[in-house]
Amino acid sequence: MPPQTIALALGASIYPPAVAAVIALGRGAEVRSRVFAFVLAAATATYASGALTLLILDDLGVAGAHHRTPSAALDLGLGVLLIGLAVYLRRRWRTPPKPSDESKIQRYLESRRLAFVLGIVLYALPSPVYLGAVKGIAGAKLSTGGELAALAVTVAVMLWLIELLMLLVAPDRASGALAQINAWFGRHGRKLAVLACLGAGVYLIARGLIDLPG
Repeated sequence: MPPQTIALALGASIYPPAVAAVIALGRGAEVRSRVFAFVLAAATATYASGALTLLILDDLGVAGAHHRTPSAALDLGLGVLLIGLAVYLRRRWRTPPKPSDESKIQRYLESRRLAFVLGIVLYALPSPVYLGAVKGIAGAKLSTGGELAALAVTVAVMLWLIELLMLLVAPDRASGALAQINAWFGRHGRKLAVLACLGAGVYLIARGLIDLPG
């Protein structure tokens, strides 16, 4: 499994809407079961979209050494998209958030069923960073089983959030640490997202330029 895929999966894990969902999940009763429902839905949606992307890439032949031009074009397109997303997030970062009485995400997470639905909704559309990670798997010349196993590892890395693990293992003892982590992420989360998009975008553009046939 390419190490670049793991790096891109870590970048894709910086997802502010998911962190907002975690904040809401840490409140109220039945925390562990609602977190489990959310994570299960997110993993299902992410793995399904990744498997579909792998199937499309394999069928179209846009990955691998024998298809350098379409592979490079896809990398360049994803890279440019990520650079644009970084610029967009940077501009929104300067805009003060509008106050709201109640978070919509919090209302969605009042039950296990709604937590599951929100997990599907948030992760149904794959991010450009995740698509870049999946493309790395497609270009690694693995067997079908190997690709699916590598995709499972990628999804696990992408969904790895300390807050979620803490809530699943010890929701009562994690409340104080959860509040501190959320406060820190509230101050720096968008900056991290900008840096992740920028770094992944630069990497994909560089990879696309290298793969362009000379």
